[in-house]
Formats: sequence, structure tokens, C-alpha cells
Amino acid sequence: MARMILIGNVNIPENKNVGIGLSYIYGIGKKFCRPKSLGQQILQKTKINPLTKIGSLNDEQINLINQAIEKFSIEEELKKKKKSIEEKIRINCWQGKLHSMHKKVRGQSSRRNNRTRPYGIVSMTKARVAVAGKKKAPKQG
Repeated sequence: MARMILIGNVNIPENKNVGIGLSYIYGIGKKFCRPKSLGQQILQKTKINPLTKIGSLNDEQINLINQAIEKFSIEEELKKKKKSIEEKIRINCWQGKLHSMHKKVRGQSSRRNNRTRPYGIVSMTKARVAVAGKKKAPKQG
């Protein structure tokens, strides 16, 4: 049975590579192709090869990783933020509406900038519905 090592208050199997093992922590993804991903930043700061196995790390390296992880918001902090956003969307408050439309929430201007976001330009007003021609009243007599 594989031994587990505690990094960032998460048990990680020791037979995994460090790069993949860090993705077991909520908030750190597997996307190592990007140079600025959170896992890459942590491994560059600690100067650890992402292909080394977690079981072969010594205590000093594990402490370095834990210290680097503490600087970022992960696990419980992220889950609390996500829960508060979901609550705002559920109660349909103004910030919740903006979150659901992928708009800027904290009063930033979005008229001129923010036009190249992945979701495009979403109108804040109700969509206009085309009205078909009115029916003529039936003839009397």
C-alpha cells in the first residue's frame, strides 16, 4: 500500500510526480504547459524538478513546498469564496446577476473595455422580442 505524504493539509500518494501530486490540492491545477500556472510557480520558487516522485522528497523540500503554498489561497479559502458567489447568484442580488453574466462586479467600467472577454458583450437590459402582426378583430354581423 502506498504511503501518503501531507502537503498543504492534503494527503498525496508518494508514487506520483510532484507536478501531478500538487494538483490533488484544490486550487492548484494540472496545466503545466503554462509558465505562470500555480503549480509551476511553486516548483520554480522551491527549485524542485516536477518529474521527481513525492516519495523521494526530503523533509526540507516538503517544508519549502508547504511554505510556498501558504502564500496562495487554496482549499478552504477558495471553497468559501465560491460558496459566497453561488449564494449571491441564488438570492438573485445585483452582484449575483453580474457574476452569472460574467460581467465585472465591483463597479469597474465595462462600456469601452471588457469587450474581448470570452463571453462577449452581454446586455444588462431585457432582450427585445419581435412582435408578430396584430390579429384583426373578427367582422361583426
